[in-house]
Amino acid sequence: MQTKRVLLAALPLVMLSAPALAHHNSAPIYDASRSITVEGVVKEFRFINPHARVYVTVVDGKGKSQEWLAEGANAGVLRRLGWKGDELKPGDRIKLTGAPSRDGSPKLEWRLITRVDGTELGGGNGLPNERRELLQRLEEQRRSQRSGETK
Repeated sequence: MQTKRVLLAALPLVMLSAPALAHHNSAPIYDASRSITVEGVVKEFRFINPHARVYVTVVDGKGKSQEWLAEGANAGVLRRLGWKGDELKPGDRIKLTGAPSRDGSPKLEWRLITRVDGTELGGGNGLPNERRELLQRLEEQRRSQRSGETK
């Protein structure tokens, strides 16, 4: 009976800790001290957690194509930055700038996505200015709500 109580008491803690385990530090995977840019065609865009993903077909100077993976911020952060999930579609030509993988595999942690028309989408990890601006906007909204409540 005592064991059953302990297990029942521990269950909520285990359930609450699972989301915390889902997030990881990208430093072991990506080299944030470097930046590369690749251009290609969107094969697939996944607006998901823990990181949005863009699969891009990149053709090198010799005509050989290679699929690249670019990871960005999670869907929740992207929504707060104004993304809706339909920003990238298969066939879109884009330029990805970000931190390359440490193991040399064709993937990067995107900092910036640029469309062919020059529109910059951002939304990647490692964009402290974008996040700082978001936090400032949220704080301004909270202040205005508080001041509206006190009037």
